[in-house]
Amino acid sequence: MASAKPGFFTTAIGESSNRLTYFLAWESLAEREAKWATFVTDPAWHRARDESERDGQIIANISSQLLTPTAFSSVK
Repeated sequence: MASAKPGFFTTAIGESSNRLTYFLAWESLAEREAKWATFVTDPAWHRARDESERDGQIIANISSQLLTPTAFSSVK
């Protein structure tokens, strides 16, 4: 969704308070794949990542899930 804003969350109660969770919305899987490919090859992103990790890697694990809302979900 072009006008959708991502949601960012940290864990308040649960196994890891060092976890960052974020949600992104896409119109289609094809849109997600195209935009992700653009993002991971963006030189500005590579510079920002390299700068943030100059003292060592800051991400221990990345997990990706594609979710589908239920029929009763208020988020579509």
